Amino acid sequence: MMQPETVGDSRKDGGIQGSAARLGAALLASCGFVASVCAESPRVDIEVFAERSRGPVSPYVFGAGIDHKTNPMRFCRHPEQVAKDIAESNLRMARYPGGFVFARDDHRGSWKNFYWQDHIGRNPERKPFYTYDLDTFLQMCERFGIEPLMQINFMGEPEESIRGFIEYLTGEGDLDGDGTDWAARRVANGRREPYRIRYWQLGNEVHDYPQGFRGNAQGAREYAEALERVVPVIRRLVPDAKIVVPFINIERPRSGMGKPAPEEGKPDINFATSGEFARAFLEHLRTPVDYFDWHFYPANGWDGSYPFLGTDDEWKHYYCWGTKFRECYEVTVELMKQGAAQDPLPRIIVGEWAGDITGMIFPTKKTSYRGSMMRTMASAVYMADILLFLMEESGSAGHIHAGIWHNFGNGAQEMISVQVQPEYRRALASHIPWQGSPDDSGYWPTWPVEAPPHGMGWTVAGPDDPRSVRMPVYWVFSLLSGQRGDELVETRMQAPDNRIAAPAGGLYWDPEFHFDRVTHCATRKGDFLYLAVLNKDAHLTVDLGVDIQGWKLDSSVEAHTVGAASYLAENSLAEPDRVTLSGPQTMTFVNPAKARLPLGPNTLMVLRFQRVKE
Repeated sequence: MMQPETVGDSRKDGGIQGSAARLGAALLASCGFVASVCAESPRVDIEVFAERSRGPVSPYVFGAGIDHKTNPMRFCRHPEQVAKDIAESNLRMARYPGGFVFARDDHRGSWKNFYWQDHIGRNPERKPFYTYDLDTFLQMCERFGIEPLMQINFMGEPEESIRGFIEYLTGEGDLDGDGTDWAARRVANGRREPYRIRYWQLGNEVHDYPQGFRGNAQGAREYAEALERVVPVIRRLVPDAKIVVPFINIERPRSGMGKPAPEEGKPDINFATSGEFARAFLEHLRTPVDYFDWHFYPANGWDGSYPFLGTDDEWKHYYCWGTKFRECYEVTVELMKQGAAQDPLPRIIVGEWAGDITGMIFPTKKTSYRGSMMRTMASAVYMADILLFLMEESGSAGHIHAGIWHNFGNGAQEMISVQVQPEYRRALASHIPWQGSPDDSGYWPTWPVEAPPHGMGWTVAGPDDPRSVRMPVYWVFSLLSGQRGDELVETRMQAPDNRIAAPAGGLYWDPEFHFDRVTHCATRKGDFLYLAVLNKDAHLTVDLGVDIQGWKLDSSVEAHTVGAASYLAENSLAEPDRVTLSGPQTMTFVNPAKARLPLGPNTLMVLRFQRVKE
């Protein structure tokens, strides 16, 4: 078994020099383990063609949901800590209010119903992160360079109310000429200049009748007709508006999309739009829109059955969802190509996606909580896998424009903490309202007594609470959003042993279902080239070779990593830094254009190479 130093000293072409090897070993050790290359280590070789651009990377794939009512930023006690967290996360798009905006069967004040008039003038003391207030949220976005994606409750509100919403945010005077000056109301609330909002989403998951229309062809036709009435109103008031419309919520392409039904007795993991609705919507859509909204959630078990929990097959099952994500993307794009009349096609915004939410789907089943790995390194690995794919598909040849990390609570703050304050935990157990909110308009979910002491999806402690910690997903998100270029670069990977099979007899009935052990993405900016490489193997170190073509390189290479010895590693109050971001560390190569180094299990690494001009 060879340690990193030996690897460097024994390979002349691109080996790590002795002192640099020690830095490399220290970098790997800082992840909680020392990776080593041995006989069974899979070999992966990545060629990077630095001069071959594949188009710009969309920064908006690094987005997250900001829930308007269950958000702990409504009453944070240490705003300077929240500011630090947001800045270091490199968040680039925020969907507001996120998730539900309308529910037929619920009252106006519930967390499922968003009426914009209830969210203005709610922060007279100008607290910087009281995000229940529209102005505060948007000013937070301005402060940190975050693009807001604003949702419109077009199902529950009449047209004049929708016009008022847009006028309040973007108008100077009575924008729609209806005699009511909502812009003046904004000025009275402390904001004179209009906000610049480009992205507007109409509703949420409208294939679901409580939120929109019947999930059949008739409902799809009614939805398309509704867009014909609403979209021109938005474009008239905001000429440069980018319109996002809910299209599809699909997790399994075999379900409802014209493919074979699952076998008898097999579960169908799919909260999905029906194929009938999707095709009928495309057939009847005549109003040009800019983006289709697609939602994707994995689960690590179903309906009380969690066959892999506590076994070493758990990680294999979970990571197969990365393959399902790619399959569903292909199915969605093909549906668009076959059925959409618009040319060019709208691009895709993955308006909701997250790690394993089994515990959120079945909160009353004790076993489901172990199934949810939102807190662990496993979800960070899953996040990295999908983010790398989103980056790739945001280029000129792909169809992705943005991605919103989101759970049923609040995606942005879930990245930072899912710790629960003791007062809130007692409230959950006794089914009484929590008094942590400074007003009485918020809704706080009540879970049964057997709810675990650390929550799963809901972020119910303020991220600035002294007992809160940053989750592994936070560090992965921060690394990939912060250490990247502006342009995609062409690559080619050779990995003869890169396939890992799904557990036999599991939730996947597809023959020989699998996922790739290593995924990657290369980008460039100026004289810097960034190569992000992810090893999803829970146990084996990868023998990684990198061949950079087209650039003469400086011998020093900068590396950042997020990794852990176990995919079940998680940050907790007792061990808040068990998983963290390591680096930058500098490694010096004899020939950086042909570098070889170990990549440990459960690890994301970003290498930054620098061009030396001739």
